[in-house]
Formats: sequence, C-alpha cells, structure tokens
Amino acid sequence: MPKTVYDVIVIGTGAGGGMAIKTLCEAGLKVCALNSGRRINPARDFRNHRMPYEMKYRGFGDPRKRAQSYGYMDNEYVGEGIWEHGITYTTAPGTEWMWPRCHAVGGKTNFWGRSSARFGDIDFRAATLDGYDVDWPMTYEEIAPYYSRVEKMIGVASTVQNRPSNPDGEYLPPMKLRCLDHILQRGAEKVGAPYLPDRIAQLTRSHNDHPACHFCGNCTDGCDTGSFFSTPWFLLPLAEKTGNLELRTNAVVRSILVDENGRAKGAAYIDRDTRQEVEIYGRAVVVAASCVESARIMLNSKSRFWPAGIANSSGQLGRNLCDHMYGDIGHGYLPQLLGQPSFPDNVSDSTIAWMPRWQNLKNPREEKFIRGYSIYPGGGCGEFPWFQHHLEGFGSELKRNIKRYYPTPVGATIQAPSLRSDTNYVDIDPEVKDIYGIPVVRVHFQWDSNTLQMWEHAKQVWAEVLRASGGELWGAAEHSEPPGYSLHETGTCRMGNDLRKFVTNRFGQTHDVPNLYVCDASVFLCCTDKTTTISILAFTLRTCEYMIENFRHGSHG
Repeated sequence: MPKTVYDVIVIGTGAGGGMAIKTLCEAGLKVCALNSGRRINPARDFRNHRMPYEMKYRGFGDPRKRAQSYGYMDNEYVGEGIWEHGITYTTAPGTEWMWPRCHAVGGKTNFWGRSSARFGDIDFRAATLDGYDVDWPMTYEEIAPYYSRVEKMIGVASTVQNRPSNPDGEYLPPMKLRCLDHILQRGAEKVGAPYLPDRIAQLTRSHNDHPACHFCGNCTDGCDTGSFFSTPWFLLPLAEKTGNLELRTNAVVRSILVDENGRAKGAAYIDRDTRQEVEIYGRAVVVAASCVESARIMLNSKSRFWPAGIANSSGQLGRNLCDHMYGDIGHGYLPQLLGQPSFPDNVSDSTIAWMPRWQNLKNPREEKFIRGYSIYPGGGCGEFPWFQHHLEGFGSELKRNIKRYYPTPVGATIQAPSLRSDTNYVDIDPEVKDIYGIPVVRVHFQWDSNTLQMWEHAKQVWAEVLRASGGELWGAAEHSEPPGYSLHETGTCRMGNDLRKFVTNRFGQTHDVPNLYVCDASVFLCCTDKTTTISILAFTLRTCEYMIENFRHGSHG
C-alpha cells in the first residue's frame, strides 16, 4: 500500500506544539501530531474539587511512587501515568538537575503557573545594553503583534503598567489584590520596588467560550473547567474541528528521518503500547518537544549527512542551556493580620501579584550583576498551613498557634535567569538508554556567579519590603531549588542569522534543513526575567505563518 505523506509532522502538543497544530490545521495543511503520553480526562485525572482529607494519602500521593519520581507534581491530585517515572536523563559529574516531565497531551500547559509577561526591547537588546553575549536576531516591534494576537486568543488578566522592562498588552481585568498584597505593596513603595498585578493567563471573565475562573484554588494540578490556558482546552479542539489533524498518543519519538538529500522526511517513534518502532512521513517536520527533549531528539537523529545530529553543522545543537533559578527568598508574617478570620484568599494556587524587574534598566553595569530578576510574592489561606514548622508548641498549643497565624504568613520566590555559558549544555549519554532503547540526554549545568548574586540581592530586597510593610521575617532558604525545577529551560537550538553559530534562523527554521522547524523555548537565546510560555506561543505563531507562506509558494522550507 502507498505510504501516507502528511504536510507536516508536529512532535509535541504543549505550548509550541499546540499552537503549531492549530495554526497549520486552520491553514488547510494535513497534520500528524505525535505525543509521548495519553490524553487527559479532566473529570478523572484532575482533583475535581476533592479535599485532601478525602484522599488516601491526603493529597501527597503514594510515598513509594514519589520516591521513584523525577517530578515534584506527582501526587493524588493528578491521574496516574501523567508524570514520568524512571530514567529519562542523566547528569554529568557535579551537575544537579531536576526534570519533571509531563507526557500527557498538552504537556506542561496542563499544570503551569500561568504568568504571561511579554519579553521586551530590553531583553532583545540585552547584549547592546550590558555587553554580554549577543542581541536577538529580531526586535520587540516584530513580535509585538503576535503577542497581542495570543493574548486575545487565550485571555490574559492584568493592568497597563507603563514599565520599560515589561511591555503592556491586551488584557482582561486583573485579579484583585488581597489584603496582604495591599500591605506588601505599601512596603514595596517605601523601598522603591514595584509591586503590581501579574500578567496571568487565567480568565477573570468568560472569554472565547471559556468560563471565568471560579477560584477553587488548585490550578497547578490542572483545571477541570478550562478557565486558564492549556493546549487541550484552547487549541486542540479548534485544530480537530478542521478535520485536518491526526493525533497519535503514546508515541515516543526516537529520531527525525532524512531523505537522500539530508532533508527531513518524517519521524520514527516507539509505540508505548506495542513497543514497536513506527515510521511516519511528512513534507515538513516541527519539533516542539520542549527545550531539552527537542535537543535529545535532534542529537539522536544521526545519519551520513548529520553525524553529530540533524541540523548541527554549527556544533551548537544542545549547547547554551539556560534556566531560571527558583527559590524561597524569605518568609515571615504580617502582624496586622493577627486575629483576622481565615478566608480562602489563595485563589489561584499561584501568584496574583509580582515584583517585575526594575534593576539595571538605565545603568546595567552599576550593580554587582547584569540584567535582572523578578519576585513572586505569595501568602493567604491555602488548604494546609505551610508555615506550621516555623511555630513552637505541640498538640493543642500548636493547633491554636496555627489558627492564630493562619491569615498572616507571606513569602516570596525569585525567578532569576542564568547567563549563557559554554559549560552549560546537553549531549547524549554514551552508555545509558531508556526503557525503549533510546539513548538518553545527559545534562551539564551549574549556576553562574551572576545568578547567584541575584539570589543574594533578592533576599535582601524582600527582607526590606517585608520590614517596610510592618512584617516580621522568619527566615529564607539557604539554597535555591535545583536547576530544571522551573521548567523554563532555553537555548539548545538558539536562533541567529549566522548558520555557523546558530541552529535556527530568526523564524525557528533550522539553517541546515529548511523543512525542519523548532517551536519551543530552545530557540530563545537565553532566559529573561519573564516566564517562557506566552513567548513560545507568540514565536510559534510567527514561525508557522512563515511556514505556511513557504507552502503557498510551493516550498516546504
């Protein structure tokens, strides 16, 4: 029988893959999408408003399984088989790396924190401003219209803030600041730090046939009403409506196939159910498996044309790995709130306010570090009083103290970008393979001194804000979370104009293989102080419309 040749094969269904699938299908192209896990059934796989005391392990999950997990989100709020168990990567000596991997359709968009600030001109021209690395091969003015289209598509709640480091966008009404936020905001004003509503892809009113958030407060374990952006709720239904999509689940991609000219002609994957290898064919291939996984697939795609991995004539595939440092920079309490009644104000299981970058905007070389970080403050009455280990007492005395302090504790998390470094990269482990016989990726990574200086600076700033707010500081973590924790890694397929130094061009198209495109954060030059998801969506929309034009002109790349 003649083999089916799709117009485009898309590897991955997260932010980049989902946007690619929708955009290409709506343009009339026949798309086959590959996803390494199963579909999610929100009614079965999400908590569905159950309380922790209704679960066998009180929401924490089976400790025997958690001990085997490489993720931190694997708990009773989420269904079985969504987060990865087992060896999926290795680390080089001296490297600590946490790589939580969601294999379900939609990937990490099912569980992300939803912060959705745009990259700005200060990010694209960072090298010009501070002399480190290189500028991006595009300007903010080029990508701004795509940000606007994405914001209108998915719904982002915030306010117009007129900050040079954080461009404003097209917003729904913001989530309201809580009592604790107003107190901290006044303290931040005294210190000279901004304290503003976050840009958050969570609906404060009905939008594009999706209901407004009803504030059940467990969002990072999935939403069963589709009130924040995720691929399964917002993008895949529109793609499936066109009749142009075939979605294959439980398909673990081994490599990209090439033709007699070294161009991409399809993909080989392992069917999880049968353990058999399957080949599919397409006129173009989009890799959108996430930064590290996309690099693994491409590095494993070796042939006589590409002995070091497909599209790797520059030798930069897998290099330039960057990540966000996350960590507790300080926790304490606000005495003003002692005695107040408990109120469920931890409304979105995430931050509703943030302290965006304000450092080094005019004189980036004057601080001890270059560029800048953001801070996400938090607090309020969640389901479990996380602060209990800071209190003294036992039994009834401890319970009284917990109840007394319940509305008062606050804390903050840093989001600090690492700088590009030749020593931070991924390659293929020469010995270790996964359960499907595919060579695994090996991570080499250390925090740079610039990021560590941001960590120390942030702890000082937050302590000043808390004290200026009339609060008392209990302490701060001695160490940040390990690299990889943020799920915001970037850089392994960096974009640039010079094919000798960059893997992809300014449209995410690989220099070496014109019908091979990359649509995830691996094309970003580095991390910024913002999260990556909305930028992945905007960049992917731009890439796919460029690809569609190529198809219209009779070229697949």
